[in-house]
Amino acid sequence: MDVIEQLAKELLPALQKAQAGQYGVGYKHDATGVPTGQYIHGPGGNLAFPGVDPSVFHTVVGNKGILGQLPATPSQYTNPTYYVITGVTGDTGSEQNAVCERPPSAGLKKTCLITSVFGRYSRSTREIEFDRVGKLRDRADPMDLVLVGSPIAQSGVFNTGPESVATPEDLLKNEIKQLMWERNVSLHRLVSVQLWQGNPVNNSVGGGYMEMTGFDQLINTGYVDAQTNQRCYAVDSDLKNFNYGRIDNAAGGTSIVATVSAAYHYVKDLAERTGVMPVRWVLAMRSTMFYELTAVWPCSYLTYRCQVTGDQEVVVQGTEQVRMRDEMRAGKYLLIDGERIEVVLDDGIAEATNTTNANVVAGCFASDIYLIPMSVVGGRGVTYLEYADYNAAPMRSVLQAGAQEIMVEGAFATTLMRSNWCIYWITKLEPRLVMRTPWLAARIQNVQVCPLQHEREPFPADPYFTDGGVVGPRPGPSYYTPWKNRAAQ
Repeated sequence: MDVIEQLAKELLPALQKAQAGQYGVGYKHDATGVPTGQYIHGPGGNLAFPGVDPSVFHTVVGNKGILGQLPATPSQYTNPTYYVITGVTGDTGSEQNAVCERPPSAGLKKTCLITSVFGRYSRSTREIEFDRVGKLRDRADPMDLVLVGSPIAQSGVFNTGPESVATPEDLLKNEIKQLMWERNVSLHRLVSVQLWQGNPVNNSVGGGYMEMTGFDQLINTGYVDAQTNQRCYAVDSDLKNFNYGRIDNAAGGTSIVATVSAAYHYVKDLAERTGVMPVRWVLAMRSTMFYELTAVWPCSYLTYRCQVTGDQEVVVQGTEQVRMRDEMRAGKYLLIDGERIEVVLDDGIAEATNTTNANVVAGCFASDIYLIPMSVVGGRGVTYLEYADYNAAPMRSVLQAGAQEIMVEGAFATTLMRSNWCIYWITKLEPRLVMRTPWLAARIQNVQVCPLQHEREPFPADPYFTDGGVVGPRPGPSYYTPWKNRAAQ
C-alpha cells in the first residue's frame, strides 16, 4: 500500500464516498490554494537528503504535567452545576424549662451551587497540495527514517483518539501523519498551559476561542452560588501568599516548610472533619521549584521549630540531609508531617521573572505551589477533565446526514478544508476542568527561587525555549536539461 492509498484509507474516509455525488468534502472551498511548501520527501523535501542514517533523534522538549493524571470523560452538558452543602445554621429558640415545652429548633441546611464551563481550542494543519503527497525525489530519498523518542506522551484527554498523541511509526514517511503530529504538539502545548492559566474572562466575543476554568481559577477564593451570586465562603480554597519570599536562606527555608505544612494540615483536618478521608493529594509545582525546594527542605524540616536556649545547639547530620533530599527527588515527593506527598512537575504553571514582575530579583523566578485533591473516600475522583461529546447520538445523526468531511476521534473533531487540490485540516476540542472539592485544595502563591541554572522550556513563547535548524524546504535537485539550455540561449 503506497502513501496515497494509506491516506485515503486512514485519514480521508470521506474520499471513499466520492462516487455518485457522495464526495462530502467536494463542496468546501476554504483553503487559500497556496501550500506552505514544507514536505518530508520529494523535491526540496526537508528529510530527503540521500544516504542519511535512518535513526532520527530530536531536541524538542516535551512539557511535564498533571494532564496524564486527570481522568477524561465525554459530556453533553455545557453548563453543569454541582450542589455543595455548606453548613447548617445555628439552633433557634430557648432551652426548655418544663418537660413539655418545645426545645430549640435545629438549624437549616445551607447549599451552594457551583459550575465549570467548556473551553474551545482550535488548531489547523499546514496547507498542502494533495497530489504532492507521496512523491519521492529519486531512489535515494530515504524512506526508512524512524523517530527516536517523542516530546509528547499519551496522557489524559489526548489519549482519547486513535493517534491523538502517539507517534506513528510512519511519521517521517507519511506527509499527512506529519501534519497531524505537528497539530498534536501544538494542541498539547496549548491545553497544558490552559489547564493552569485558563480564564473564561479571556473568551473571544464571537465564541471562536474560549478558555476553560484553569486551576488558578478553581483553587481560589470568592466562590459564589451560580444561581443567586451569594458568597459561599465554605467552598473557598486555602490561599497563602508567600509574598515573593526567597527559600534559599535560613529564614525562607524554614518559612516555606511551615507554610506548606500548615496548608496540608488545614485541608487534611477539614477532610477528616467532613468524613471524606482518605484523600489522595498531589503537590504540583514547576521543575525548578521542586529542585530548589528539596535542597532546603531537609535541614528546615528536621530543625523546624526547634527550641534552643543559651549555648544549646541542634545537630543534624549532613549525610541524613543529603539522603532525605535525594530520596525526595528520586521519589518525586515532599515529606510533610511524616507523610510522603506525591509531587507532580508541570511546565504549564505560570512563572514570573524580573522582566515581567518587579517583585522578582534578577536571576530568580516566582511561581505558585498547588495542593490538589485528586480523589476522596472510596477512590471517588474529585478533580478530572470532561470534553464535549462529539460522538453523542445527535452528532452522529449529523454525520450520517451528509457531513462526511467531519472526522471524530475521541475528544477531537476534525474537518477537511480545500480549494481545488490544496487541502488542510482544522481540529477543535472543548475540554472542561472540574474540581468538586475546592475547599480541600490549597495554593501557596508567589514563592521565589534562585537556581544556578534554569531548565529548558517546552513552549516557544518561553524565555528558555530553544530550537534551530531548517524550517522550509531544502534545496531540491537542479539538473542540466535541454530546455534550460534553450531558455538560456
